[in-house]
Amino acid sequence: MSSSRSDSLPALPAEPRALTSPAAADGFEIRQRGWAKRLLPQTTFGRSLLLIVIPLVLVQMIAAWIFYDRHWETVSYRLSADVAGEIAMVIDAVEPTASDPELSGQLRHASDMTELDFTFRSGGLLPEAGPASGTTLEKQLSRALTRRVQRPFRIDDVGCERCVLVDVQLDAGVLSVNIPRGRLFTATTYIFILWMVGSSLVLLAIATVFLRNQVKSLRRLAAAAEEFGKGRPVSFTKPEGALEVRQAGAAFLRMRERIDRQIRQRTEMLAGVSHDLRTPLTRMKLALALIGENSSVAELKSDVAEMERLVNVYLDFA
Repeated sequence: MSSSRSDSLPALPAEPRALTSPAAADGFEIRQRGWAKRLLPQTTFGRSLLLIVIPLVLVQMIAAWIFYDRHWETVSYRLSADVAGEIAMVIDAVEPTASDPELSGQLRHASDMTELDFTFRSGGLLPEAGPASGTTLEKQLSRALTRRVQRPFRIDDVGCERCVLVDVQLDAGVLSVNIPRGRLFTATTYIFILWMVGSSLVLLAIATVFLRNQVKSLRRLAAAAEEFGKGRPVSFTKPEGALEVRQAGAAFLRMRERIDRQIRQRTEMLAGVSHDLRTPLTRMKLALALIGENSSVAELKSDVAEMERLVNVYLDFA
């Protein structure tokens, strides 16, 4: 009889199971499916930062390519074309008087006017051209000299760090030109790249600080939900952060209040029922004590003891 009565009573609620890891919720592990999702950052901060970094890097690459393709190459070619035009002008001026004793004076005057260093080797021949360096500067200058000078020439942009040497074959000899690299190269390229990358890093640092502040409120809310699920006291009382995070925090506080009220009402009900059951059990024990001893009375006393044990369990739980 005692076993059948105990089986009919409702089972006590189980203890809440603690989360074993941050990647678990309600005892179920959160898994990422697909290799692409597994490569993505798992945290909100990492994914938000990725949403900022990827467009920023793409914009930097596109801007650098457009600047290099449209601006830098155009400016570099125009600088090379200006130098080639000055060389062609000097050649047209000195070639008719290549044997004139005043040629050196004319070349010095041309050097002062153009900031290029001209020297003439009478009767010289153009040395054999070495392998091309393949640099953008060499290609731009070669194309400009081909269009403007229209004479055999040789370019050496490797032998000197601060200058480019150009030899042009004339009828009476070889005209050598020492060109400062500053005439063929503009520093705005590096300045533009440095400013672009530097400003992007500063903006990225500012965005990272703001993202950390936004994610901090989410972490506090997640920690409060986990502590509440474990049955521990929660110090989360004021939602902070963005509007959506504050709405989620307010919803959590309302949910916690409803659950606490429900648990409190259930506990009070169990305590009241248990106390109410102890009164008839006490009367039954007194009545059985007044009845003589026999097999039926012993069985009833056993049932009463079992019921009293269950009532005590409910009281302890309440």
